[in-house]
Amino acid sequence: MDRRTFLSRSLAGGAAALSSPWHMAHAAATHPSLLIVRNVTPRRSASALFSFLDPITSQNIPVCVAVKFDQEEWDSASQNAELMEVLHKLTVDYPGLIDLAIELPGLASELPYLRMRAASDARNRFTQAMANVGGTYTPQTVIADMPDGEVPTLEGLRSAGFLTSFLIPNDGGPTEVWRNADGTQQVNGGWRFPPAPSGEEVDATVAQASAQEGHLVFVASFPGDDAQRDDAFFDQGAILGDAFRRNLSASRNYFILPSELRFRSGAAFARHVVLCVDADGANDTLRTQLATANVPFTALLPPEATPKPVTDQAEVAPHQSFIASNPDADAWQAVRRASFDVGTPGSVHSIALGQDGNRPTDAPALAGFEVVLDMEDTGAGDIGFDAQGSLRLGVSLVLDTPLAPANFQDALRQSAPNGEDVTILIKEGAFARPEDAQALVNTLVTLGSSDQFRLLDLAGQFKAVSIQSEPARLLRAASRWPARATSSDVDTQARDQLLKDAQTAWSYFDSFTDPDTGLVPATAWIENDQVQTYRFSTMWDTGTLLLAIVSAHSIGILDDGAFEARLAKALAGLSTGTFDGLSLPKGLTSTDGKAKGDDDYNASDTSRLLTALHLVQSYAKQDLGIAQIVRGWDLDKTIKDGTPLTVRGSRLVSAYRSNYAGYIARGFGLWDFPVKSPYADPKPGSSFDQGVQILHDVARFGPIGTEPHLLEAVELGASPLARTAADALFAAQIKEYRATGKLTCVSEGPVNREPWFVYQGYQITEDGGSWTAETLDPSPRFKTKGFVRAVDMLNSKGAFLWNAHRPNDYTDRLVDEVREKAKTEKLGFSPGVFAITGTSDQAYSDINTNGVILQAIAYRLNGGTPCVDWTA
Repeated sequence: MDRRTFLSRSLAGGAAALSSPWHMAHAAATHPSLLIVRNVTPRRSASALFSFLDPITSQNIPVCVAVKFDQEEWDSASQNAELMEVLHKLTVDYPGLIDLAIELPGLASELPYLRMRAASDARNRFTQAMANVGGTYTPQTVIADMPDGEVPTLEGLRSAGFLTSFLIPNDGGPTEVWRNADGTQQVNGGWRFPPAPSGEEVDATVAQASAQEGHLVFVASFPGDDAQRDDAFFDQGAILGDAFRRNLSASRNYFILPSELRFRSGAAFARHVVLCVDADGANDTLRTQLATANVPFTALLPPEATPKPVTDQAEVAPHQSFIASNPDADAWQAVRRASFDVGTPGSVHSIALGQDGNRPTDAPALAGFEVVLDMEDTGAGDIGFDAQGSLRLGVSLVLDTPLAPANFQDALRQSAPNGEDVTILIKEGAFARPEDAQALVNTLVTLGSSDQFRLLDLAGQFKAVSIQSEPARLLRAASRWPARATSSDVDTQARDQLLKDAQTAWSYFDSFTDPDTGLVPATAWIENDQVQTYRFSTMWDTGTLLLAIVSAHSIGILDDGAFEARLAKALAGLSTGTFDGLSLPKGLTSTDGKAKGDDDYNASDTSRLLTALHLVQSYAKQDLGIAQIVRGWDLDKTIKDGTPLTVRGSRLVSAYRSNYAGYIARGFGLWDFPVKSPYADPKPGSSFDQGVQILHDVARFGPIGTEPHLLEAVELGASPLARTAADALFAAQIKEYRATGKLTCVSEGPVNREPWFVYQGYQITEDGGSWTAETLDPSPRFKTKGFVRAVDMLNSKGAFLWNAHRPNDYTDRLVDEVREKAKTEKLGFSPGVFAITGTSDQAYSDINTNGVILQAIAYRLNGGTPCVDWTA
């Protein structure tokens, strides 16, 4: 049959019976060879592709056709159904001679989580396009370019159904075959033919590759000029086919497809069998016997059930999941809460979507689950990681009647393509008789004892096929505990309590404002029954003072006259220093005007001042001379290549040294200074995908604290960076609380001991994360476990920020703890409640604790709108 006959028959829907593959005729050969054809896109000509492949497959040479199916190419797929029809017919009519793969050139350069996402999306796009033409082929191989530097391990692709991956170098090189921890096979290396090669060029490449030991991987590029006639594509394919026939001796080499390679090299490949038991009745005979035999499975429970261990004889309680079968919003939220309340902080949370179609369909409603099992259509639907960060699985086989072992094996083989993982849904009601349940258990135990199969529950499958990503874990966890739905109006009781808290916080400013300068000392303490103050403040402190005045006025603590008078004095009290001939905000200002202070300019502190000045100007709606104040400083001369510089060690260096960088950039940007964010713009994708990218960047800069991210939220509205960092920190705090029972809320704050100030935070790492306590003093004694333990506190202002930005049961508890234990008699609120003692330092407080608490309360009482939107 020639190429035109095949093409016409395939496009007409006919079936072609063609030659069998070049199978084990070369069993004595020592070097398997593979041919991969890349650069096949959904927009390419169907007839041109067949013309190119025909003279190769006619030589009985198996070919892996790699189809590029990223988002850009997918947009063209529906315009070229003919190509998909030909690809479908090639897999049906050339058994053993054609494999289809997905080409994702830049996959290896992506973050590990984003590799799983890209692979999932591409495979699902391809599967959908294939289904549109009646095909069922699902590719199990992915082709990518090998990046420069160290060769990455492409684990996690099994989550998308890929079992083999190839990394192709730009320059030819010998191959090595890895078996990754998730059981997939990774082939690194190979030899690329030049575009449209001549016979001599093919001969030279084949000769160079054949001189190497081991597997031979050849990569040809499908010719890119669609203006050629089909005969030209045929001729180009013939050059390849004839060259292989000439050059590769059957005594040394044999051709093989990627789908066969994983079974012929390396350790035994184990197919995953995921077991789910639909507990559709009161009879739990099957679950009991499975648990007793230590067969892993997930019990799928109706929403009204109470999850519990099935039997005391089991070594580990079975994994459990609710079935979501009611789209009603209240019912669905009840299922979510019940699902997330089950298990330990490290549990894998899963949900099963019911078979009756009467189930939640809103994708964001599924956020927070590690696994979503679709029970509706066997073998249909998307698989892999979705836009919400959940691993999607479908049901491959439904067991609703007892089967003999041989029949079970047949059903298993037919349920999914060879080697692909399968998910079995077992209807427990069909195995109510103990003998039927025991027979199935015996069959499964036998299956699991083979090195060809591995039995898992949903949680086990999630862990086995995905790569750990702490950013993704944190974002999933954060979505489980959303803010409580609230109206812009606060009820009378809550308003009265918040106003009392605000009066307490304002008492610090009322007591310690200097009558001459209008400035407020950074800290205050009680010593020998006398109140003492540290009569200096930074520009960060002064920014807090200005925003405390605005906040107090916005909620009625200050009348107009007091507001204007305090504001005027505070603005007049702003002082300028000189550094290296530049006029800049002072590093430290005397609040009573009686000391020199410090001229070491601090860009981070100044960024808060700039934010405060912008907000004061926006709020007051009158000319307060603020623009002239800002113009009087040489701030533009401290910015180099978009980076604000700060004084450190008597010289100007980058201020971008921590996760305050985003807040710094935004503060300077409010006044149109030419600054650039040091964080990379995330690539296009879902908000979850972009959040993962952001958190990788955040981790590079260091730990996350409540501030400045929630300061940004209540002042200007949270940027994607601030919102994502805050979400991650909230999830880490919740996890710590659920694991230890300790209310956790970390931020910056003063301590009444050396080194006087501590930055508490959470450092994200790929394999988890850790709580940190950093100081500006690098002395070793401030890095010991004992010191970190001694200064560990529930931060007072952080608690109010969280409750304002994300009101829920947990943040209510944080504020209640601060109200009960951190409220002082003369100093407003103290900085926090120490974890060791469960008490606060009643004799110590500071301007930022009380000022930020005021800001958080004003944000809440102003309808949850940021300060930038308030009007005097």
